Amino acid sequence: MSAPTAIASPIGALPEPSRLTVCYDESCALCRRARDWLLTQPCLVEVELLAAGSPEAARRYGSAPWLGHDLVVVDEHGNAWIGPGAFLACMWATARYRGWAFRLARPSMQPHAERFFRWISKRRDRLGRWVGRDDEESSWCEPAARRVDTAPVARFITCPKDHLMPADANYCTRCGSARPRDT
Repeated sequence: MSAPTAIASPIGALPEPSRLTVCYDESCALCRRARDWLLTQPCLVEVELLAAGSPEAARRYGSAPWLGHDLVVVDEHGNAWIGPGAFLACMWATARYRGWAFRLARPSMQPHAERFFRWISKRRDRLGRWVGRDDEESSWCEPAARRVDTAPVARFITCPKDHLMPADANYCTRCGSARPRDT
């Protein structure tokens, strides 16, 4: 794969990706904690979590100057979101926070989201000491023996009123409609 192209536009302005690779700083306790949180979230697209300092990241993305310094998300088309845009791309990938990603990407909210992300990034070492652990391989969410570095892809269907619902649910939690019949 060639080096990704860094973009600033929200995901909605591009062809919708079906796979995102999240490159995080594996030496940062806060980043590892965020990785562990993302592992627990039902995702609407496939999400791969890749340590930015790993040989695999170097093989795929070469010596990209932002790799390991900022949060980076790359889709299967080679588009990359850096920093605040990557933060929103991670939210966009999740079932629970996709709506918030769209809200925060609006022109009226984008500066606030960017300031928030920059504030967290600037203080990630201090915040990492507060929420992190010394064990770089630790996961708060699963036993290490069961942990994988890719999040499961959640399967969703729409109810008769077009609300998104898990494919294995019998009723929509928003409106109570019964699961649509398979055709």
